[in-house]
Amino acid sequence: MRRVLILGYGRLGQAFCRLYRSKYEIRGVKRTRLAPSSDLPCEVVLLPIQSEALAPHLEWAEVVIFCPSSGRDGQSDFAHYRTTYLENLECVLALIARCQSSPHQVILIGSTGVYPQSQGGAWSEERPIPVESPRQEVLLLTERALIRSGAPFVILRCGGLYGEGRENFSWLRQKKELRSSELTAQPLALVHHDDVCGVLDRVIERRIVGEIYNVRDDSTFSRKALYRSIAESAGIPVIDDGPSPVAVDRQIPNTKVKELLGYMFRRPPVTAYLPGGKR
Repeated sequence: MRRVLILGYGRLGQAFCRLYRSKYEIRGVKRTRLAPSSDLPCEVVLLPIQSEALAPHLEWAEVVIFCPSSGRDGQSDFAHYRTTYLENLECVLALIARCQSSPHQVILIGSTGVYPQSQGGAWSEERPIPVESPRQEVLLLTERALIRSGAPFVILRCGGLYGEGRENFSWLRQKKELRSSELTAQPLALVHHDDVCGVLDRVIERRIVGEIYNVRDDSTFSRKALYRSIAESAGIPVIDDGPSPVAVDRQIPNTKVKELLGYMFRRPPVTAYLPGGKR
């Protein structure tokens, strides 16, 4: 069994353990304690990612999955965002360079947020990426740090994650109102935790290195359609404050992950996992 270390053990790590604990020997690293009711299908070590005490765990691992979260639903200040992704990964890479043994794969759970919002067209994995915002730049610098380190990398640029339970778009359901100007026709990129885990399994099983994949499902929701649906189900009024900006036709194809990995997305769309949703 290959030894897999998950740095930033949260919902995605729990999903991976649930699905593949019989196939891999899995260990998670988490900075804070899990909720008392959380299932622990693998060993979980409470440890900051930037701790020197992480070194023996990196030496143990054959595969390192880097997937920390900057905060619930990504809401955090910029300094914390930079630390979570770029600075944490730089520390991990420095520790790997000093370790007596190195992992066979370092897999970064990245984001389709690395692509600019204001430029349209198809954002394939090979298209050069211009920087237009500080957070987008952090995501891009994090990818570049991994690539330039010389580690055997794989980067999964994941769409917005959703999963089982009622936490999906909880930040939106807690709003007192939505404004019409927020509801653009911008296409959304989304993906279920289990499908990300399926792609991870395929990458690990085939020992792939040196590749970048867009990981998003086949749904075609616009921000306007999905947010209006959630607002209606949650009883959130939509306040008319004028038209929304004209949306850029920004497409994020998942052709590469389908054709080169042969992976087909299996989970229902996010609407099936919202309160009152039907599968």
